[in-house]
Amino acid sequence: MPRTYRLAFDIGGTFTDFALLDTETGALEIFKCLTTPDDPARASLHGSRELLAGAGVGAEALTNVIHGTTLVTNALIERKGAKVALLTTEGFRDTLALRGEQRYDIYDLALRFPEPLVPRYLRREIGERTGHTGEIVAPVREEDVAAALERIRAEDVKDRRGGPGAPELTSVAISFLHSYRNPANERAAADLVRKLWPEADVSVSSEVAPEIREYERTSTTVANAYVRPLTREYLGTLATAFADTGYRGRLYLMLSSGGIATVETVSELPVRLIESGPAGGAIGAAHYGGLCGESDLIAFDMGGTTAKICLIEDGRPAISHQLEVARVHRFKKGSGLPIQFPSVEMLEIGAGGGSIAWIDELGLLKVGPRSAGAAPGPACYGLGGTAPTVTDAALVLGYLDPAAFLGGEMRLDRAAAERAIDEHVARPLAVSRTEAAWGIHQLVVENMAAAAKLHIVERGGDPRSYALLASGGAGPIHAASVARLLGNEKILYPLAAGVLSAIGFLVAPVSFEFSRSRPQLLDSTEWPEVARLVAELEEQGRDVVAEAGVARTGVTVERQVTARFAGQINEISVPLPAGVLDDSCRDEVRTRFLKAYTELYGHAHDDIPVEVMTWRVVASGRLSEVTVARGNVETRGEPVPKNTRPAYWIELASYVDTPVYDRYALEPGAAVAGPALVEERESTVLVAPGSTAVVDQYRNLVVTRTPAGTRDEEQL
Repeated sequence: MPRTYRLAFDIGGTFTDFALLDTETGALEIFKCLTTPDDPARASLHGSRELLAGAGVGAEALTNVIHGTTLVTNALIERKGAKVALLTTEGFRDTLALRGEQRYDIYDLALRFPEPLVPRYLRREIGERTGHTGEIVAPVREEDVAAALERIRAEDVKDRRGGPGAPELTSVAISFLHSYRNPANERAAADLVRKLWPEADVSVSSEVAPEIREYERTSTTVANAYVRPLTREYLGTLATAFADTGYRGRLYLMLSSGGIATVETVSELPVRLIESGPAGGAIGAAHYGGLCGESDLIAFDMGGTTAKICLIEDGRPAISHQLEVARVHRFKKGSGLPIQFPSVEMLEIGAGGGSIAWIDELGLLKVGPRSAGAAPGPACYGLGGTAPTVTDAALVLGYLDPAAFLGGEMRLDRAAAERAIDEHVARPLAVSRTEAAWGIHQLVVENMAAAAKLHIVERGGDPRSYALLASGGAGPIHAASVARLLGNEKILYPLAAGVLSAIGFLVAPVSFEFSRSRPQLLDSTEWPEVARLVAELEEQGRDVVAEAGVARTGVTVERQVTARFAGQINEISVPLPAGVLDDSCRDEVRTRFLKAYTELYGHAHDDIPVEVMTWRVVASGRLSEVTVARGNVETRGEPVPKNTRPAYWIELASYVDTPVYDRYALEPGAAVAGPALVEERESTVLVAPGSTAVVDQYRNLVVTRTPAGTRDEEQL
């Protein structure tokens, strides 16, 4: 049989990452190139061709191609999506503007929220009503829908006449009150819109996010309508371009929930791509953590634009069912547009390699949130950037080799980095160049460690009880300092950590979640109705996963319900018992809820009624098992460095002539004592003084850090 391969690529803000997996041997080939922001598909195709050509693999040998993209996120942030109209229940026209009742900063009198994606003149009411138990109080009437569409189209024409370049209305979102309970009115309205306006793209809340909470459900549906035309065009173009290379398989997309799905599925619900790339990094981290025997991890991913962490417990990334995009204030929860769907829970904790260092009006050093991105990039890229960045600081501190960046394909300009740091940081602060560069590096690390510690403690965890897994191009450079501040004694550096998101795409299963809200007290739950509902969701899930190419016998299903104490605002997820869902499940669900609640909050009141809210089903299956290449761990002599260079170590308070090792030359069993630098094509690992790095059978670099309380930490 001829060799077959799987290709994955992740488009980031600065770089596009590629990974090619030999399905028989588990061997990986990787590649990285600058992202082309004006046309992301251009970098995707260029990098794919380069990687395949370098590996001597033809496109016809690929069994599948998996893609992660920031297209949806960028469209929402930059407001570059479609022009959308909204049909909603009479009396609810201003739901998007009124939002929720909470203010994200109660002391800010000039508080701002992002503008709704649909302006008020394109929001129209329909005289329909569904009751909270699902009864149709007032059906949808064709004349009401026709009148609303006529008014919307008239307003659209007026808008385009009034301003040159105004886009044409292409999408309609429909979100009616209580449609999660009974979608009949929404479906009737959608049928009428398609009949009266065939060219319109229609998104319906009962299909996009059939869950309770009116504002969040409407916001999610509008966001889906906003990005769907753009996403369909992009994915169609990309699929055609790959077909032209000779590829005959299917194109898959990485979902925010950590699973992959087909282009056809994602084209209907593109809003589920918002955290596409970072989710791949979390899945890749969980995979490598499992290989290393570490089921509890802090996955630390630092790329060119941002740094994020994800908690992995019992080998699985944490999942959230609500996130925000397009925040007015980047780090203030509640200041963005809420999106209600499953997503790997990622906390943005700081800056990326391209984040710009600057001095504020008080004379204090700041890093970010502005980023040099891929164009013009950090000063050391030599592409026109003149502002000092985190990458420039790493170069000045000796952590990067100017001649070996991206495997030598991109030469860095150290002199330009020094000029940028001198002019914008060192001279204004009256400090040395080294102090300025270390200040940039340490400020980023301090901010990331503080945010990570707070996030972990809020979830009831102790940062010291986790291992830290570093990924991204900048992650391995900063991980040692972050681990020191968090108290992590073990750091994992997977081979090809710089493209871990793309590797995560390769090991992720085909997976999709379906949900439906049915709020009711647990004690009065109608279990026959629940059984029918869950069975329907299971069948939907099996169909989607099977349609993606997984044999139906290989599809597995997980069932969950979200619950809360009656009267509370938020709920938590608990697994449902296996087997038939009937009255015998009541006590088991309550017991599981109380256990989960106690683990999260420390105490549960067993005399308060429990309310069940949303029933969820996650269907998943693998296209193929992933073989991971491994080697034999042997006792080896001390490895030989390829060269040395001066690097700054705070533990030693000076530059030290530091041995530099070639990551690819280190065989399983090899051990490296710090201080040392271990270089690979996409990243550089810092092994701090007092630490030891050992290569395991999967070629992961496992660093054991100096225990807490030693002289090194006391110096800090």
